[in-house]
Amino acid sequence: MLTQASHTPALFRRYPELATRIPWLPIGDFPTPVEPLDLGGATQGAELWVKRDDLSGRPYGGNKVRKLEFILADAKSRGVERLITVGAVGSHHALATALYGRAHGFHVALVLFPQPMNEHVRRVLLLDHAVGAELRFTPRMETVPGAVLAARFAHRGHRHHVIAPGGSDPIGTLSYVSAGLELAEQIADGKAPRPDVVHVAAGTLGTAAGLAIGFALAGLDVPISAVRITGRIVANERALARLVSRTLDHLRNAGLASAPSRAKVLRLITLRHEFLGDGYGRETPAGREAAALFRDAGLILDATYTAKAAAGLLATVRARRGGVHLFWHTLSAHEPVDALAGVRAEDLPEPFRRLLGSA
Repeated sequence: MLTQASHTPALFRRYPELATRIPWLPIGDFPTPVEPLDLGGATQGAELWVKRDDLSGRPYGGNKVRKLEFILADAKSRGVERLITVGAVGSHHALATALYGRAHGFHVALVLFPQPMNEHVRRVLLLDHAVGAELRFTPRMETVPGAVLAARFAHRGHRHHVIAPGGSDPIGTLSYVSAGLELAEQIADGKAPRPDVVHVAAGTLGTAAGLAIGFALAGLDVPISAVRITGRIVANERALARLVSRTLDHLRNAGLASAPSRAKVLRLITLRHEFLGDGYGRETPAGREAAALFRDAGLILDATYTAKAAAGLLATVRARRGGVHLFWHTLSAHEPVDALAGVRAEDLPEPFRRLLGSA
């Protein structure tokens, strides 16, 4: 059951004129809190804080909830009936799109490719089925375009919208522009310190790109350490620059006259490539260490995204031995596990059954 959300995004609080030009609907619970983060002796004299986007919504949170507030509203404004999106079989974006898309009246098709299986990935895939998504298998990332085309053709009588992987298009990225402004408000109100560095996982880059634009708009000159968790074909400096440019253009077209330059935004982001390990979805020793420390502090990380971002935070803290560091927690603290009652691996279409059988 969805909670009844009621809030105004920080983007609209700062620029009220945009509220009449940019579609939006309330889904999550914002602003999310900023809390001290105690990792014991691992802090090396640094002051650590965590931005709790893991608490962004019920029954499912994480960083995708913010994005869907703008993406689903835009789709509704255009009369879309069916959403199609892409991800690995353990994609949090795919699950969030299925859950909130279905709850807001859309049909949802998920084009999913394999990734290393573990219990978390298995549970996410079962939840995709449990909340009513149409599951469409494709064997690897290179075959995604053909699989999306097939999904569009299969329902050609419906008005459909293909959501970018991770929700990282200019519309979805607006949500993290708003999130950057939200953090700036919390700092101004004394609810959070001004960090020396913000640490975040970088998959499809929308979170980092949006935060940097929001910081630039707020005059918050805080660097963002974006830890790459996907292959370079997805997360690279050129793709980041393109997403920043397109999002700034979208804001200008909506009437924002004071948008910062692309160069100013990009100066705030450093893509870090050294924590990926053997590839997407594969655990690393540094990630396991970070996950254990965060678990002792009461926060759960996943091996694919947040553990690697936390490993980046720990490496930076150990190198600097001081400063104020903010970890932006993007994994949901909640899952709609009640939906799994009676759901079996055997209920899924082939070849997803075979994937689950190998977990």
